Formats: sequence, C-alpha cells, structure tokens
Amino acid sequence: MKSMIRAIMLVSILFYGAWAVECAERYGVGGVELTLATGSPGELGLVKVLAEAFSEKHNASLCWVKAGSGKSLSLLKNKEVDVVMVHAPKAEKQAVAEGWASDRTLIGSNEFYIAGPKNDPAGIAKAKSAHEAYALIAKAKALFYTRADNSGTHKKELDIWKKASVE
Repeated sequence: MKSMIRAIMLVSILFYGAWAVECAERYGVGGVELTLATGSPGELGLVKVLAEAFSEKHNASLCWVKAGSGKSLSLLKNKEVDVVMVHAPKAEKQAVAEGWASDRTLIGSNEFYIAGPKNDPAGIAKAKSAHEAYALIAKAKALFYTRADNSGTHKKELDIWKKASVE
C-alpha cells in the first residue's frame, strides 16, 4: 500500500511539474496571484514597476514567466498564464478573433535597424524600405543572422521577408 501511495505521489508531482510554469520573479504579496508571460519588458524592469503599482492598488501579486512572444501566446492559449505582454500584432489579433484571448491593447512598439559591414556587400544603403533592403540582401546572398526563436522580433522579421517576396 505504501509503495502505491508513493507511486501516486510521484506521478502527481511529475504531472504537475510538466504543466506548471516557473516564475522568473514574483512581485507584490496580495491575495490574488496573476501570472504574466513576457520577455524584454520583464528583463528591462517594466514588469516590476507596473506589478508593484498594481499590487498596491489591487491586493494582488504577480508571477512573471520569462518567455518571448511566441511562447507567451502559447502559454496563454493553453491557459498556463493569465495575461501576456507581447509584440506580435498579427498573432495577438488572431488570438482575440479565435476567442482564447479576450482583449488587446497597444502599449508600445519596436524600431528595427539593419546593421552590417561598412563595405555594404548587399548595397542596402540605397534601399528605401526594410523589405527592399531584405530583398537586396537575398539577391546578393549576403550573410544574414536571424533570431529564429518565434519571438515578436522574429515574427516582424518574417513579415519583412514576406513583403520582400523572399522565402
């Protein structure tokens, strides 16, 4: 009987661990706990500032789960977090349209810069847009580094490649 109880406990722990998200940080000590998934806003301290102010006003605590936009949205869809702070507008709108996200509010945006060697092997200095620059990079078969991590930044990059008609 003891071995069966131990086995059930072990399975319960393993099952819970497979689904539980890990907090990178916890803010506030209120009675209601919210779980938020995001990347850079947490790393840069924005989540901490917002969570502490929210906690004081609403008797809440916040568990920040460190995840890029793609992973954050997946956690939300699977109901592993309560809210996300991401930068993938198309995916955000799709989440609301499909009903697994209830709202979307724009709180900021990104700026992207293309950096490369001074000799400009792809000739992107003459490009009038990001997608034109990407097309020149592809045409020149110049070296290009990508995050390839399904983050909001990566999604934006893929959108630019699409506008450049490059697969």
